[in-house]
This record gives sequence, C-alpha cells and structure tokens, in this order.
Amino acid sequence: MKNIDGVHNEKLMNRDHLFFAVLLLVLTTLVFLFVCQKILKIVEDGCFNRLREYAEVASNEFIMSNLHYGGTLQFVADALGERADYSTDSLQPKLDELQPFLRDQKINILLPGDTVITPDGTLMSSSKLGISFEEEATPQSHVTVRLESDKFEEKLLYHFVPIKSHDRVVAVAFWNFSLGLIHQYLRKDKRYDHKMYVYVVNRDDGRLIADTKHDSLKSIRDYVNEMDNEKGLFSALLDSMLAGGTGEGCVENYWEESNCFYYKPLAVNHWSIAISSPKKVAFASIHKVRFILLCFGLAVLALFVAYYVLLRRVAVRCFAGESDRSKQDDVGKVRYMQMKLLGLLSKNFIHIYYVNPESGSYVVYPSFMNDLYNEILSRFDCNVSLYDIMNNDELTKIHKDDLELCHSVFNKEAFLEMMGSNESRKVVDMRWFINGNWVWLRHTLIGLADGKGGGYVLIGVEDVNDEKVAIEAERERLSVIKGLSEDFTLVSFINPSTREDHLYYVKKNNWADNPNWRKVGNFEDRLKLIANTLVHPDDRKMFIDMTTRDVVREKLSAKSAYYVNYRMIINGVVEYWQLKFVMAGKAPDAQEQIVAGFISVDESTRLQLEQKEQLETQADALKQALSAAQAANSAKKEFLNSISHEIRTPLNAVIGLTSIATSHLEDRERVKDCLVKIDQSSDRLLSIINDILDMSRIESGKFDLNETPTHLFEVIHEVERDIRNDLQAKELKFELDCVDINDDEVVCDKNRLRQALLKILSNSIKFTREGGSISMSVKETPLTKSSYAAYEFRIKDNGIGMSEEFLKTVYEPFTRELSASKENRGMGLGLAITKNSVEMMGGQIEIASRLHVGTEVVMTFEFKLVQSKKREKDVENLADSGFAGKKILLVEDNILNREITMEILQDNGFIVTAVEDGDVAVKMLSKATSRPFDVILMDVRMPVMDGYEATKRIRALDNKDVAGIPIVAMTANAFDEDRQASFEVGMNEHIAKPVSIEKLKGVLAMFL
Repeated sequence: MKNIDGVHNEKLMNRDHLFFAVLLLVLTTLVFLFVCQKILKIVEDGCFNRLREYAEVASNEFIMSNLHYGGTLQFVADALGERADYSTDSLQPKLDELQPFLRDQKINILLPGDTVITPDGTLMSSSKLGISFEEEATPQSHVTVRLESDKFEEKLLYHFVPIKSHDRVVAVAFWNFSLGLIHQYLRKDKRYDHKMYVYVVNRDDGRLIADTKHDSLKSIRDYVNEMDNEKGLFSALLDSMLAGGTGEGCVENYWEESNCFYYKPLAVNHWSIAISSPKKVAFASIHKVRFILLCFGLAVLALFVAYYVLLRRVAVRCFAGESDRSKQDDVGKVRYMQMKLLGLLSKNFIHIYYVNPESGSYVVYPSFMNDLYNEILSRFDCNVSLYDIMNNDELTKIHKDDLELCHSVFNKEAFLEMMGSNESRKVVDMRWFINGNWVWLRHTLIGLADGKGGGYVLIGVEDVNDEKVAIEAERERLSVIKGLSEDFTLVSFINPSTREDHLYYVKKNNWADNPNWRKVGNFEDRLKLIANTLVHPDDRKMFIDMTTRDVVREKLSAKSAYYVNYRMIINGVVEYWQLKFVMAGKAPDAQEQIVAGFISVDESTRLQLEQKEQLETQADALKQALSAAQAANSAKKEFLNSISHEIRTPLNAVIGLTSIATSHLEDRERVKDCLVKIDQSSDRLLSIINDILDMSRIESGKFDLNETPTHLFEVIHEVERDIRNDLQAKELKFELDCVDINDDEVVCDKNRLRQALLKILSNSIKFTREGGSISMSVKETPLTKSSYAAYEFRIKDNGIGMSEEFLKTVYEPFTRELSASKENRGMGLGLAITKNSVEMMGGQIEIASRLHVGTEVVMTFEFKLVQSKKREKDVENLADSGFAGKKILLVEDNILNREITMEILQDNGFIVTAVEDGDVAVKMLSKATSRPFDVILMDVRMPVMDGYEATKRIRALDNKDVAGIPIVAMTANAFDEDRQASFEVGMNEHIAKPVSIEKLKGVLAMFL
C-alpha cells in the first residue's frame, strides 16, 4: 500500500475491513444459532423430565396400597397354610382367633365351592362379588380390576393371594377397595398445584381413572375426536400407550390449548399412567431461555457494530499518519539527517558508528584519536557485520556480567525495533578489557527511520570509566553510612589521627539538627560540647573518659565496634543514649577510618529496667513464697505439736489412773473413781482421734456419707441422753422442743447428723458457765418438692460467746478462741468437721454469737421422707484399766493430769506441790530464800506462761540455789526437736506423755 495513491489505499482499506467484519459476523451468527438450538433442546428435555418425575412418583404411590395389603394378605395366607382340613368348621377356630385382624384389615377368605368367609365371620356366595374360586385360585398373587358396574363407587380393585397346602391352592385370601379411593388420592395430591394432571388407563378396554371425577371411567377413545389435531398426533400417542409403551409429546389443539403428555405402563397388569400439563406451564423455562438468548444475540451484534466503527477509525488515522511522514521525508530528509549528525558530533564521543539495521554494515566517524580509539578499532573489521562482531565474545572482550546486555541490544531484531515512527534512543554502559584494565564505555544508540521502512542507527561511544569508578566508590561509602544512619540521630566520619570529622547524616527536628555544628573544629570538640550541654551531670565524666582518642582506638583494636552508654537531658527529660564507634576502612593516607553514630536506646533501656524490676519483684515474690513455706512448715510443726499434746494428755490420764487403780485394788471407791476418770479420758482420746481421722478424710476428699432411713426422734433422744451427765455436772438447764416435727423418719446419715448435733451441744456445754441454760429446737417445714421436707436445728446458749474476729475464722481447722480457759480449749477441729458434715448432707450452718452474751447455731437440711423402720443401736463397752519426804513442784495446767501425777507421786512418798501455770511457779520460786523443792516437773504448753519461758526465768533468779533446782520437762511434745528445745532453755531432762510410772521414778532417781 505504500506505493499506491493515498485515496485508493483508503478505499481498499475500507473494503477489506468491511469484508472482514461481515465474515466474522456471519460465522458468529451460525455458531450462536447452533449453540441456541442445543441449549433449547437440553431445556426441553428438562421440561419432559419433570413430567417423567411426577409420573414415576404417582406410579409408585398408586401401587403402594397393593404392596401393603399384599404383605398383609400373605401373612394371613401363611397363617392358614399347610392344614389338613379346610372345611368351614375346621377353619372356624383359627378364623375366630384372626377375626379382629381380618375385620380391621377387611380381608376375605375364598373357599372351594365359591364360598366366601367375610371379615365379620359370616358366609356368603362369591357369585355376589362376581368372582369364582376356579378363576382366582392361581399359584401366584394377582390383582384384578372390576369395571362392569355402572355405579362409580362399585368400581373395585381385587388383590388375591393363594393359600397353599402341600403346594396346592386350597383357598384364596383377598381384599378389595373402591376406585373412588384412587380418584380421591389423585385429587388430594397438592405436589404440583394442579399444573399437572394424572390419568390411570386400563389398556384392555381404554377405561381411565382421572383426577377429575366427571371424566373418570370413560373410555379414553371417546376423547380422540375432541383432542386429535389434523396430524393425528393424539391418536398416535394413544395407540402407543394402549400397546404398553412409554412415550411423550405435545398436542397443539388439546382442549383449545397446547398440552404436553408423558405416559408409561404401571406395575399393575394392563394399566398405564399418563401425566399432562399445559405447554405454557411445562415449557415456561424454554420461553425464559429464548428471551435471554435473544438479548445476548442483540448485545453481541451491538458489539460487532462498535468494533467495526472503531477499527475503521483507527485504520484511517494510521493511514493519515503514514502519509504525513512520507511527505516529511520527501521535503526535508537531508536536513533531518544532518541535524541528527550534528547533535551526535556535538557530544564528547570517542567515535561514532553509522549502522544499517538490515545488514549490520557500518561506517566509523572518529571524534578524536586516543589509545582507547586505537585499541577498540584494532578489533573491528569494517567488512564484517556489526552483529557478528558484537556477538564474538573473544574479540570484543566485554565483561562477563555485561555479555547478556550486549547480546540483547546489539542484534538485528533490536535495531529494527528502533526503526519506529518516532525517534528511539537507548543508552548502554558496558565494561571492555582495554590495555590490561576494565574500562567503562557508554554506548548511545539512536534509531533514525526514513518513514518508508528504512533508516539507520547511530551509535556514539563515550569513556565514562572515571565517572563509574567514582559512583562505585560513593556507593560503597554510602552503604557504610546507611548501615549506621538508619536508626541514628547523628553520624560523623572521623580521621583518628587528626580528629577531624565530617558530618554525613543529621536527623531533622532533633537535638543534633544544630546549624552551629559546622563551626565546631573537630570531633573531640564536638564531644566536649555535647558532654557539657546535653549529657547528664552524673554521666559527664564517664562520657568524656570513655570517648578519648586512645580509649576508642584501644577498644576498636580488639573488636570492630565499641559502645558508650550514657544519659542525656533533652527538653528537661532524661533519656538513655548510646555512642557507637565502628572501624570503616583505610583512608588514602593509610590511616584508619572511624564512623561514629549517636542513637537513642531509651525505649530498650527502659524495657530492660522494667524487666529488671519485674525480676526483682519476682525475687521478692519468691522470698515471700519461701517465707510462706517456712510459715507452713511452722504451722505443720504447730499442728503436730497440737495433735501430740491433745492425744498425750488424755492418754497420760488413762495410763496414770490405770496404774493407780492397779496399786489400790482393795480400795473400791478409789478404783471406781479411777475408772470413771479413765472412761472420761478414753472418751476424750477417742473423740480426738475421730476428729483427726475425719479431718484427714475431708482434706483427702474421702469423706463419704452412709444415708439410711433414720428416726429423727431417735437421734435427738440419743444426743440428749449422751449430754445428760455433762448437763447435770454443770447444773445447766436444757430445753428441747420437737413438737413441730410431723415426719419423723427420713433418709440421712444418722451418724454424721448425730455427730454434728453432739459437737455443737458439747461446745455449748463446755463454754456455758454453771447454772446457765441451753436450748435445742427442731422444726419441720414442708417443701414443694415431692417426698422431701426441710428441717431446722436451732441450738442456743447463754455462754461466754465468741468475738467477731474469731467468727471470721471459726470454721478453719485448729483455730481456738484465746479468751477461753485452758480447760475448755479443744483441738479446734469440731466446727470445721461439723461444717463439712452439714454441707456433705446438703445442709447449711450459720453461727451468730456475741462475746459474754451467748451463741446461737442454726443448721438446716432437706431430707427425703421414708417409711418407719427399726434401727439397731450400737453399744460400746469401755475397758477397765489401775521416796519419802522428797519435795516436788508439779507445774501442770491440765487438772486431770495434775491429779493423776500427784496421786502417783504421793503413793511413792513424795510431798507434792501443784500449780496450774508457769507464771505461778516463777512467782513462788522468786520469793524463796532457800531451795524449797528437790525437783520441778514442768509442763511445756500452758496458757499464760509456757514451760520454756518459766525455765528461763527460774534459771535467771538471783538465788543460785533456787535457780539450780533440777527441772524435768513432762509434756506431750514428744519429737526430737522438742527435747532439744527443752535442753536449750535449761531443763535437765525430758519425759514425753503419757508418762510411765517406772520411767518417771527412774528419771527422778537421777536427781535425788
């Protein structure tokens, strides 16, 4: 086209574009129509699939009744099969047995002789039903439809199942139902909202059952005239259906509108099912798809029109541009080329190449002669293509890292690509091996097109080695600075010999952004200025000493980096900073080069300080934990001492009283008194052991309940009987109120309930003064929960009461009220065990108390009610156990232990003086002028002054004769550390309770 007239070219272009657009449109239309046909066919098959689906569903549901009753009839046939006699009389007993079932299922029995036994047991002739035994006695089950009657309700379907004996049909079980039921089923099916219609057709006579009553039982052939169209399509579908076939189709004038049909044979012999639906309903999806495809086709057509218009405009513009360039070449080609050459020659090129991009031939225009020019020119042969020369790596000797760039630029395809409508320019830097060195040369390529497919490429070669070396050196220098300056506030380059520095980087809007920095003489002066104006006064001397030239050079000689951490005051705020020195390389004068950078480490330092503080806090917590552990060990020791003391005290009484009773068997009164006291001590010891065991089970989670039917009155009276002697001994008034108990027998743990009541009442007796009063009331409250009742046990006394502080810890194990006397103190386990017992039984306990006023304890339970039963009572049998003039001082706070020990000592000839506390003993001995006693027996745990403190004060008395009296510890604290503690305070010997008479005499003999 470039050699033909412009007007002719434009017409030819328009014709070609039009032909191409029309051809593309025709092909697209054919493909579109073919795809549409396939899509519509798929949608049409889908519409008929809907009819097929409904036909399958209706067919299956239509025969379900037959299948159900077929199984029922087979059950009856199996029940009556294999009998010797099938006469009416012989069958009657079995039929009477099955009659309720037969009557419910409406099943008849057909016997030989055409006799029918109806479901209600009556006999009738089968001729009335239009059936006979000979016709229906077939070996297999079968279904028959009777359509002879004119009444719709009498159109019946019969299902026959043979009854066999020795493989011979001897009777037939059958049932029938009206076809009106089928009609009713078809009308009630709402599955498709009556947009589809169902027909059941008998293929023998053409009778049909429709889902509209007025059409039922007519012959389907009656509809041929009113349904068939001129092509006879309806007749063809009817013939296929009556022949037992399966098919589908649409009839155009069926009842004045188009309808679609689908039909198939039923599982019931000689019957078929047909489904019809208006074509506008069945094929509604096709109409939607046709509309969508039409819209899509119109959209595609619009796109083709737009494409043609756009293509035509682009072609016209291209043609106009090409015409303008041709005119430009014709008018000023020579002037244009001269301007390009002048522009190139004006630059500082070594030489210039004028290259033909088609052949690669070239002409060299030297700018000036030098060694580089001669070296390069010696490698080039002007008779060889430039492409061959530049692709000869051995000849060009270009650096291996630049070979890929060289090959991608200096080739024919790349040069022709530069021959565009506009000027194309490329600049390529490569390293050439010249005169034993790698030299950087810059190649400037300019493509000059003549507008007619031809043109030239001008290449100017320039020496840029010095520039590249300087850039590379600068890049290395900047990389070092960048490594320091990213997070630094000020970075400076230092000559360590002269201490001169150059500021390379200063962060803006910071303390380092000071316009006067340039006036500072050297780095040493800069450091002094920073130290005197910014560094914290406490860190100033350290900062100056650690940044001197000698220190920095010494540190950097050992490692590549050196750090100085210090604090600065910036805008009145103390911040943590760091000065970093790095050895960066060698200067031209062979001196070291050091880079110094100032960086803020305030955030990280404060984080470290916080972590240090956290560690110190954790250390304090560990110390506290250690203290807590030590306290726990101390508490454990105190616990063991308490247990030891509480157990040994009654045990000492048992042993001592047993020994006394044994020694005075002839004195009945004395033996009796000993036995009474032994019994009391045994009860106390047993109570202590039980409390310890209960507490152990509670802490280990093994505290179980044994719930059994229990009489509450029995429990209450047992408790009252157990405390009666204690009440009488202290002359206490006791009131018991149980009148509000309606239901006496409940399910509970009798022993735990009795234990809880006894512990509360025992505390009341223990802490109520003589002549006081105690009351217990039991009240029953009905519950809405069936067979349950609530019971409230309220125990009240006017004893010494408890303080508010003690009430806060009253349920904690081993806690005891300090205001209570030593005789009344226990182990402190009673209320802890009681609370756990009450809560284990699902109850609650509340305590209200005022010091010197009294205490009230309320326990509430919910017990299940049961029938009364007799309970056996457990009876425990208690087993009976029995120097002259020497003076002994017995210091013992426990009255019983004092009495026992005095009895033992007096029986052995001792003169015994007993006091109840260490404080009394110290006061007595401090008044003595001479030794009043030969030995002192000292208890350790006493309320006012314990044995250890009393021994210390006795040993410290001014009267050395009195202070030197032998002191023997006689205590329940029986561990080795207790013995050691006794010796450390000045005691001479240690005896653990319970005390053996012989051992006591042996120890006393050591000092008498």
